[in-house]
Amino acid sequence: MYITLKNSNRYSMEVAQNLGRDIAKNTVHNIGPLLNSADIKLALQDIMHSMMVINPGVEVYHLDLTGNILNFVAPDKVVQLKKVSIEPIKSFLSQDQPRLILGDDPRHPSKQNIFSVAPILNNELINGYIYIILASDLYASEENTLSSSYLFKSIVRSVLITLAIAAILGLIAIYVITRKLNKVIDSFKLFQKGNLDTRMENVNGELKMVSTTFNEMAETIGRNMEELKGVDKLRKELISNISHDLRTPIASIQGFAEILQSKGQQLTVEEKTEYLNVVLKNVDRLKKLVNDLFELSKLESRAVQPNMEPLSIVELITDMASKFRLIANEKGVSINTILSKEIPLAFADIGLLDRALQNLMDNALKFCSQGDVITLELIAEDSGAIRVNISDTGSGISEEDLPLIFDRYYKGKSENSNNGTGLGLAITKKILELHGSDINVQSKINQGTKFSFQLPAFRAA
Repeated sequence: MYITLKNSNRYSMEVAQNLGRDIAKNTVHNIGPLLNSADIKLALQDIMHSMMVINPGVEVYHLDLTGNILNFVAPDKVVQLKKVSIEPIKSFLSQDQPRLILGDDPRHPSKQNIFSVAPILNNELINGYIYIILASDLYASEENTLSSSYLFKSIVRSVLITLAIAAILGLIAIYVITRKLNKVIDSFKLFQKGNLDTRMENVNGELKMVSTTFNEMAETIGRNMEELKGVDKLRKELISNISHDLRTPIASIQGFAEILQSKGQQLTVEEKTEYLNVVLKNVDRLKKLVNDLFELSKLESRAVQPNMEPLSIVELITDMASKFRLIANEKGVSINTILSKEIPLAFADIGLLDRALQNLMDNALKFCSQGDVITLELIAEDSGAIRVNISDTGSGISEEDLPLIFDRYYKGKSENSNNGTGLGLAITKKILELHGSDINVQSKINQGTKFSFQLPAFRAA
């Protein structure tokens, strides 16, 4: 509104100046016969006074060539300037196309106003100017009164129009938003009722972020539900398998305990010792199964976090070979170690790594018989990692069993596979995953098996 009013005021001033452009010229034309009169000053005053009577909105000034005020007719005869700037006068007289030019207002030194000017000629020589202010104080006063009223009306009108437009736009916006919001609410209600496949589509604008977040949330919940279903299925299978394996040692323990209780006095010392040894063997098997289950559960739930530290993998492999060598010798199996030069320190959890190596050695001994060889090998690779290989020349693993040996509670079909809990390799795989490593296996029937994995080397900061 401010810009509009300023432009409107400038427009009205330009119109007024264009309309009054020839007033000064006509005045000079009318006073032409009086130019050589001795009473020219009085005659000019009479003419200028008559003009102001006809048009009270103008003020008439007689100037010399430099802009000095020689004579004037103004209300109350109050003029504060004795001279006006000559530059706007020259610009006015020299312009080809009408345009707004403001000049000094003798009654108001700090203000410029619209004017009309014409030269006074004497024998074709300019000896002065008639300078007419087209918007005198009376004109300005009336304009201020009218502009105040116009401004008030404009404000009221603008406010009403703005409120009307705002109301219309608000209703349209509410309609658009609520229409989109209804889609969002309907999607939430469907999802709440259990339809996990519900997704928001074609929701743009302000609610696009809401729809995107909802869809991402629904995808996450859907995946979690599928994972929970998978976990629940595995839990049921695990419980079924565990109950089957627990039933055998428990039934054996119960049977021999009942025999010892009911026929204890009739049994010989050798029979009692044999029965007790069977009971103890089944108790050990039961204990190992339960311990393995607890360990695997903790690893899968991430309840165990590796305590990574630098360690000598050479010493660990050497100790592991020494530890199993006595058991291997009883079975007629040899254990060899192959260690590359300059093996660096490994960066691992020594307790978890020891457990993984034990499981691999147990598995190797399980599939070996008299005359077989188990080899533990360390290789320093160019990448900086340490390659650990545990191979044997035992009976090997069948191709159909090979992809499944790391599944928890999986047992192969060979007769040796029934000796363990079926959890050792699954535990080993989880331990190595905590170290950021994968374990690979290669095997052929009657040729042996090779397990291989990498460990990160320790790098000092």
